[in-house]
Amino acid sequence: MKKNITPLNRPKFSDQQLEALFGNVLQDDVAHPDALLPAHVTLDYAQEDLIACYRLCWQLLDRGVDIRSFRRLIARIALQQHATERDRPLFKNARAKFKHFRFACANLDKRHRYPWSLNFVTSLMGHMQDAFKNGQKLRTTGWGIVLWLSMQKLPYLIVRRQMADFLPATPSDVRAYFQSENRRIARALEGDQVTGKEFHEIRKIISRRIAFNDTLRTVSPSEHNDRISLYLATINGLMGDMHDRLVEMKVQKTQDYYQDRFPLPAEIALRLRIFVTQTDKA
Repeated sequence: MKKNITPLNRPKFSDQQLEALFGNVLQDDVAHPDALLPAHVTLDYAQEDLIACYRLCWQLLDRGVDIRSFRRLIARIALQQHATERDRPLFKNARAKFKHFRFACANLDKRHRYPWSLNFVTSLMGHMQDAFKNGQKLRTTGWGIVLWLSMQKLPYLIVRRQMADFLPATPSDVRAYFQSENRRIARALEGDQVTGKEFHEIRKIISRRIAFNDTLRTVSPSEHNDRISLYLATINGLMGDMHDRLVEMKVQKTQDYYQDRFPLPAEIALRLRIFVTQTDKA
């Protein structure tokens, strides 16, 4: 397989395009109860749009996160053992850009996987954010130290190299990948009940899909793409609220996250079923 030799920083997207994409990212779990999915969700994409989507995600992270400033932010939060009201959104926004690029790797690279180093640092960000949000001082410092070390020049060089190692997925690759993900959702809907872990796996599929669609509608704006994103954001928001409750029950030991089964809420199940039914299958 040949690598994409097109520099990821060229052609350069405008600041307005980067702002539009990040605005989409920040709204990707905001529910729009009246949002209607288009009657037919196509999985036919142009190769140039798929490559442009990856470039856009790269530039959002590369131009949108100053790594040296981010390291200082990590150190400050770790030493203080908490995040101030000013620091919280700075950390959250940086993490969101890393997460969005991680989704781009799964959606747009031929291997459809997260590069291990990118997944590692992004997961550390999640652990650290959970710690300072929940007032866990020692965990905030512990995760912060590990993350700070992982974002130093040499370790982060590995992250950047793996992110730049882009094998562009073809339109047929992306179609097959999304159809496979949809079949996983359909199988979950066939069962009467799911565990917390299974529920989370379904939500991750939706999160990846809305990340793709939010990028696509920046590269190729259309009402069709906007409607898909609003519909997926509604599912993502509903599932996010539900997952927060599942995690609370896990912490309180009132429900086993991995073993106890429960029915999917009707509103979520219906929206998932509509999405799978109205998306290309062949």
